[in-house]
Amino acid sequence: MRRRISPDSRVFFDVFAGTGVVGRHFKQQGFRVVANDIQYYAYCLNRAQLGINRMPRFSNVPVDRKGHRCRLEAVLSYLSGLPGIEGFVFQHYCPSGKQEKNRKYFTNVNGLRCDAIRLKVEEWRSFGLLTESEYFYLLACLIDGMDRVANTASVYAAYLKAFKKTARKPLRLTPLPIIWSEYRHSTFNEDGAKLVRRIPCDVLYMDPPYNHRQYCTNYHVLETIARYDQPKVYGTTGLRPHEDQKSKFCRKHHALPTLDEMVRKTQARHVFLSYSSEGLMAKKDIEYVLGQYGGVEVVSRDHSRFRADIDRENRVYKADRVEEFLFYLDKS
Repeated sequence: MRRRISPDSRVFFDVFAGTGVVGRHFKQQGFRVVANDIQYYAYCLNRAQLGINRMPRFSNVPVDRKGHRCRLEAVLSYLSGLPGIEGFVFQHYCPSGKQEKNRKYFTNVNGLRCDAIRLKVEEWRSFGLLTESEYFYLLACLIDGMDRVANTASVYAAYLKAFKKTARKPLRLTPLPIIWSEYRHSTFNEDGAKLVRRIPCDVLYMDPPYNHRQYCTNYHVLETIARYDQPKVYGTTGLRPHEDQKSKFCRKHHALPTLDEMVRKTQARHVFLSYSSEGLMAKKDIEYVLGQYGGVEVVSRDHSRFRADIDRENRVYKADRVEEFLFYLDKS
C-alpha cells in the first residue's frame, strides 16, 4: 500500500475502523491516524489504543501497589478481584439472571465480575479519579477481557448451548499494548458516511459491511458493556435498540450511492476500499463508481471462508472459498 501513496502523505483516515487493527498498523508506520466507528465499544478500543501514546499512570486511583511491578498492574489486579455484583450484564446475559431466556453469553461468575468492574470504573470517573485516557483504557481492557471469555462461536448474534472451555475461564483484566507516537491521533464515534467530508486526510481507507447483516447486531453485548446504559433488550439474544447504528452499506439499493457520495466528498488523494466477492456491490459496479474520480487499480486474494457454524436447512454456504478485493483510487 505504501508504494501507492505519495511520500508527503501523513494523515490516514480509517472511516470504518472496527477494533482498530488497520489503524494501529499505520500508527506504527508513522502516520497520523484518524479512526471512526459508529459503535461505541469500537470507539472505546480505538480511543485507548490509538488515542493514547503513553501508558496511563493512574496516579489518583486508590489502590495498593504492594506486590505489583507498576500501578497499572495493581489497578487491573484490584479490579479483577472485586466481589461480584448482580448488575445488568449478569441479569440479562448469564443463565442465572432475571431474564427468562436463559442466555449463556457468560458464566454467572464472569457476568457478576463484569458488573462489579464496570460500576467501579464509572464510580472512579464520577469522583474525578480518572483522566479521560485512563477511563477509556480501563473500558478497553474490560471489553477485551469479556470478549475472551464470551460463550460464542465468533460474534454475538448467538450464544452456545453449553459453555466452552475458554468461556469457563475466570475474567482477568490484562494490559493492552500502547503504541508510542509523536503525533496526536483522533478517534470518532459517528456515522462514517456523514463524517468523511469533515476530515482532512491524505489517505481514506474504507472497510464497510459487505452483506445485509448489520454489525450492530453482531456485537450488541459488547456495545451494552461499553455504554452500560441499561437498554431495554429483547428477543432470544437480548438485542438492544440499534436503529441509529444501521449502515446503508447493508442495503443493496443504498450501498453504491453511499460509496459514490463518500468518495466524492472526501478530501483524500488516495482512497482504498476493502471488499468481498460476496458483497452486495458487484466488482464491476465498484470500479465504475471509483473510476469517475480517477485511475483505479484492483488486487485480489483468494481465501478460505471463515465458518462459525455448519450448513443448516436455513443456511448453506455458497462455497468454501471467497475472494477479497482491495480497490485503489488515485484521486489526486
